[in-house]
Amino acid sequence: MSDNAQIQAMPETTTPQPATDDMTLKEIFKAMKSDRHGIWCLGHDGVLRHFDAVRNVVDARGLTQPQIREYYNVPDDQIPPALLTADGRNVSEWDKWHPAQSDVPRIPTEEERAKKRAAREEFRRLNPDSECLKPKADEEK
Repeated sequence: MSDNAQIQAMPETTTPQPATDDMTLKEIFKAMKSDRHGIWCLGHDGVLRHFDAVRNVVDARGLTQPQIREYYNVPDDQIPPALLTADGRNVSEWDKWHPAQSDVPRIPTEEERAKKRAAREEFRRLNPDSECLKPKADEEK
């Protein structure tokens, strides 16, 4: 596929995203496109991205410093140092949709997935009444 055909096949790379400066992080998550089998990741550039299962970017939004701190919800000394000065609003549209390799979460191996499933099952066995195991109100409908 030629470069021009690739660009035409991915129109979202040139479509500016709505301004998120005044939105809460919860509002941003609700506004973003997501994939059921995907993963959310905040890059070191301050851009919140949702990746599909094979790590294609589904949606991307640049976050402000207050939103980055809200994402982590921990004291500043526990936030990665690069994010303490990051401003995702200054990242180009191209870079939002084509992150550095270090900002793309790696796909876990089958062995890692099996360990995670086993840990979840063990948690369920030991905590049958846990609130986090109950369906959310909007999922019950």
